[in-house]
Amino acid sequence: MEKNEKLTGIQEQEKEKVVTIPIKEINQLKVILAIWYSYVLSKSNESFPQQSAQALKTPIVYNIEKDELELILSGTEEMLKELTQHIQQLNQTIKQQKK
Repeated sequence: MEKNEKLTGIQEQEKEKVVTIPIKEINQLKVILAIWYSYVLSKSNESFPQQSAQALKTPIVYNIEKDELELILSGTEEMLKELTQHIQQLNQTIKQQKK
């Protein structure tokens, strides 16, 4: 049983992806982090309990060559795909509210 658990852990690590988002203004950073954190917290008790805790530790790197911040989001491929869907739903909601 322990071997299966270890294999599952290895398989999950292999599926983990990293997305880097360039940030030019602090306001952009605030909005993206708010969306990311709300998404991660909404999923923390559902599909991705272990990945959610790790995903809340969001590194931000300063790229001196481009003079911009880079936000680094990490999670499983499935988690990042669901984040994309979450953002699309937010966009639709915002568009409907503007009408």
